[in-house]
Amino acid sequence: MFNDHFVLVLMFLLGFLAYQYAAFLKNMPQNWLPGYLIAVVVSILILFIGQLATFVEPADQQFLLAKEQAVQAYLKSSIKRSMILPTIAIVIAVLLVSPLVRLPFYLVLLWVIGLIVIKYGLLARKARSFIVHDLIQWGHLINDEKHRQYAVLKIFSQFTEVKGLQQTAKRRKYLDIFLGNSKQAYTYLFIRTFLRSGDYFMLMLRLVGLTFLSLCLLDHDLFALLLSLLFTYLLVFQLLPISQSQDDQIMAKLYPISLTEKQLAAKKVIRYLVFIVSGLELVVSLVTFQDKRLALVFIVSGLFLGMVYPSLKLKSK
Repeated sequence: MFNDHFVLVLMFLLGFLAYQYAAFLKNMPQNWLPGYLIAVVVSILILFIGQLATFVEPADQQFLLAKEQAVQAYLKSSIKRSMILPTIAIVIAVLLVSPLVRLPFYLVLLWVIGLIVIKYGLLARKARSFIVHDLIQWGHLINDEKHRQYAVLKIFSQFTEVKGLQQTAKRRKYLDIFLGNSKQAYTYLFIRTFLRSGDYFMLMLRLVGLTFLSLCLLDHDLFALLLSLLFTYLLVFQLLPISQSQDDQIMAKLYPISLTEKQLAAKKVIRYLVFIVSGLELVVSLVTFQDKRLALVFIVSGLFLGMVYPSLKLKSK
């Protein structure tokens, strides 16, 4: 799912985070109260990982109607399979957070077991909600599985192209001023896609928000810089498929526009977006960085990620 460049950056990022976390634990004061708060918050959030996976299809409502008792037994067995991912996530999360509260091993073990039991209870309650008066609520069951699969595909779509994923468009009237009156058809269409798509616009807001949090909250200038560059790279990587966003539009193919002009329009839109983000990063870093010279890296990264990288990637498509 991840490309080679992202895996390499992710390995360095995880290594740096592990080193910083280990250094923090060595200097952490005794009975550090925020550690208990972090442990509680993580314990609550980790319970949201993993949903009941039933893998039912719309056609099952007809073909399995005579096998309701067998389907009910299947729902009970699906709870155990659905517990694999949450159990792994709970064990990893507790092992990472437990040094903050410095509990003995038997309490950590009870902590893990308690979270697993609570998660199992939540999934069992979810499975029971599909059965009313000993009858399966097929509509509710099918819609729940459809939403679960859609959420998983949405995560995959952040890193690779997912076929069959339905896209939704939403008009944001307050952004219509950015549409302009471009004489280039595909430039206008790509800008419109970015502003009204359910993916690109919100993705940019999330990554830019993470970038600004990194620049404002992290005291280590170099680490904040590297993390911001990673988020900017992910933004550009996720914007590249915008060049294919109009491929399924039959009317767009009637335009007497060559493929080269279409690619140039996509590069232009990506370039403008990257320049805007890099400019904002430069301004924020000049305020937050102690070493102001590091902020100049955003100029170089903006030029590379806005002009060179999209040209190389879109040329290979």
